[in-house]
Amino acid sequence: MEVKEYKYRKGDYSFSILNLGCAITSICTPDRDGNIANVTLPFVGATEDANVILGSTSFYGLTVGRFANRIGGASFSLNGKTYTFEKNDGPNFLHSGPNGIWSRIWNVKHMDDGFLCSIKVTEADDGFPGDCEIRVRFSMSADGVFKIHYSVTCSEACPINLTNHTYFNLSGDPSQSIRDHLVVMNSHRVVEAGPGLIPTGKIVDVCGTALDFTTEKAIGQDVDSPELAVAGGYDHAYVVDRLDGASRGFAKFIHVRDPKSGRIVQAFTDLPAFHLYTGNFLSGDCGYTKQCGFCLETEFYPDCVNQDSFPSCIVNPGELFESTTVYHFYTDKNC
Repeated sequence: MEVKEYKYRKGDYSFSILNLGCAITSICTPDRDGNIANVTLPFVGATEDANVILGSTSFYGLTVGRFANRIGGASFSLNGKTYTFEKNDGPNFLHSGPNGIWSRIWNVKHMDDGFLCSIKVTEADDGFPGDCEIRVRFSMSADGVFKIHYSVTCSEACPINLTNHTYFNLSGDPSQSIRDHLVVMNSHRVVEAGPGLIPTGKIVDVCGTALDFTTEKAIGQDVDSPELAVAGGYDHAYVVDRLDGASRGFAKFIHVRDPKSGRIVQAFTDLPAFHLYTGNFLSGDCGYTKQCGFCLETEFYPDCVNQDSFPSCIVNPGELFESTTVYHFYTDKNC
């Protein structure tokens, strides 16, 4: 398995990806003084040894699917057939297991503004229904707009829930905690999670709880709250606020700033939710420790294949599924 890294630069901004797992290994941005640093946590040494990725459960920068996040009981039924997977997260199935698209070599094509990555997977490959062709386009602009565009076609009806699992640390120094990062979200509700972080089926209001980021606060302000003890911090699917109440439609969902470096990221998606994960289980893999990075995994709700009341992620034959996530990086010097 030959692992290659591809790099793209536009002005002061740059990024890099791997063909293995379609993984983001860097997004380099300036701070308020013009010092450029990587604001992601990449796999270390993956181009020399693929097992750095294949043997990890941290998913640094990986493109995850066909179904990102958790499937309760490691099974679902669709069109009268039950699909069962090997349990890899207690009794549940997380990030499509060891045969997910994150564990495969992708085709990578250079584009004017970045890269187009593609892969084809079959039911024999990963256990999901039918054949599936997936394309992911990464692009960067000279003013710090980093875009991920997903497109998918399937030969049979299939659940599609793709995300990117990049960990961010706006300080540019992964030895620094992200607890001082200041966050405000356009989200008043979360998907309530029960045992094993599987949704109960309820969507609950965050007002007045440790989950509330509707006004700006530091990640560390409530991260040690008893409300978050089961996950050791934030590990929650937030529902994106939209004016018309629709589950989809392009919208801003978060604004994060690091007071020390002056770096800011605001993010947008057309998917129903995003999963905020604060690296609670990082324990030395690639040298990273607890809460030295945060993830913003845009997604359909976890376990939506088993929850009829949740927005559907089923893609039918003849349909083209498309989704876009955008991260805009800048500094408080530009405000």
